[in-house]
Amino acid sequence: MSVQVEDLSPVEKKLTFVVDASTVDAKLDEAYRNLSKQVNMKGFRPGKVPRKVLERRFGRHIQGEVAGGVISDAFDTAMEEHGLTPVSQPIVDQGTMEKGVDYAFSVTVEIKPDLELDGWKGVSVEWESVNVTDEEVDAELQGMLQRAATVEAADEGHVLAEGDMAILDGSFTLPEGEPRELKGLMVLAGQATGMPSADWLKDHVVGMKIGDTKTEAITPPAESLGEEFEGSEGSLEITISEIKVQKLPELDDDFAQDVGHDTLDLLKADTRFKMEEQGGNHARGHAATCAIRKVLEVNEFDVPQGLVRAQAEAQLREQFQQFARQGLQMQLPTLDSLPEAAQNRFMGEAEFAVKQSLVLEAIAKAEGLEITDDDVDERIAAMAEEIGQHPAAIKGLLLKNNGMDGLKDRLLEEKALDALLENAEVIDVEPGWYHAHGDDHGEGDHDHDHDHDHGDDDHDHDHGDDAADEAADAGGEDQADEGGESEDAT
Repeated sequence: MSVQVEDLSPVEKKLTFVVDASTVDAKLDEAYRNLSKQVNMKGFRPGKVPRKVLERRFGRHIQGEVAGGVISDAFDTAMEEHGLTPVSQPIVDQGTMEKGVDYAFSVTVEIKPDLELDGWKGVSVEWESVNVTDEEVDAELQGMLQRAATVEAADEGHVLAEGDMAILDGSFTLPEGEPRELKGLMVLAGQATGMPSADWLKDHVVGMKIGDTKTEAITPPAESLGEEFEGSEGSLEITISEIKVQKLPELDDDFAQDVGHDTLDLLKADTRFKMEEQGGNHARGHAATCAIRKVLEVNEFDVPQGLVRAQAEAQLREQFQQFARQGLQMQLPTLDSLPEAAQNRFMGEAEFAVKQSLVLEAIAKAEGLEITDDDVDERIAAMAEEIGQHPAAIKGLLLKNNGMDGLKDRLLEEKALDALLENAEVIDVEPGWYHAHGDDHGEGDHDHDHDHDHGDDDHDHDHGDDAADEAADAGGEDQADEGGESEDAT
């Protein structure tokens, strides 16, 4: 067998293979011998069906089967011999296999770039100090009350206010054409949920009561009802059928005891400590992103677009899993079904995430960093403690769902990030410095964000979530949270 490697780009190669006729004939002979033993044909004894009869009946299938095996073996061998790491599904031009003829085919594949970084040691990074105010602690406690709130049917005569949940029936009608019905639509009054139809009506329901009907001429915003209604003025009619309100518990010692603290003062002290810890992680995330960007400024390289797309789709799934954890069940869209601006956002964030991962991998290689069994056991123990599980259960989950390699990759990236920051020139800045300088990208806690979802600055300080997400991400779909009722997300 011969193979010719052609560089289509720094991250894409075309491999052209030629397998000699004798090898092809041997594999075809073996395939037909095996087929002859298995096939039953009228008029022939088992194992005695002539080769020509088998070729007429099964020739195309056998050639495809043998070609697939030859291609797979040749590709794997070439990847190993040339030290290449494929990162996306190869594109195969299978060619035609014939007896007595050399078999030629080609495979085009994206590969992981082999980076040797310049200037990564000594990069300057701004590192925000942490200062948690009393007002921020109070706001966090209010958030805890919100998360502990119950949802109940509103009293008779209740007027919809911001934060209340309305169930409505309605329709939107153009001067010509059939109306678009809105049956049982859940709307969070005055607040966005990410569901276009509900978000369009969130301000329209404020001030209404059960049984109230409102009719108005209006033009739906883009994406709220579908392309056929976009940009056209019509008549909107909505009727409130049900209102649900949140009932918050009192912020007192009883509430503190419900969440694991003896007194309210101890709850406040623990909340401040956790917020300071989270703030430190957040500041570290900013500094890490700053360092990565400065490394990228002096180390330009192409990234495989297949890898970027896979990362974007992973981030899209994670966003909808977050919705599920909040009790909102919506159908997961494909990346291509999103509006162009949303696609560009996901792809941009994904490209940065892929570049960051490649940079950290290169640093780990340059520094000879490795992950030991003790490193893995220590992380699993920490995950188990945070979510109240036994370490053996977490480890079993990881092994069952082939998540151990992912955990090791994550730990290696963390070590590489530590090395990058330890070798950086740190510049201390005041809290909010990044926001004030228009660079508030908020990549968050890089110690816990192996998916590198760059763009989510909104942390809820629930410290069980990081470990739970880590176990779920490494463990697969078995860990998906159950959410609320399904709703139309158009």
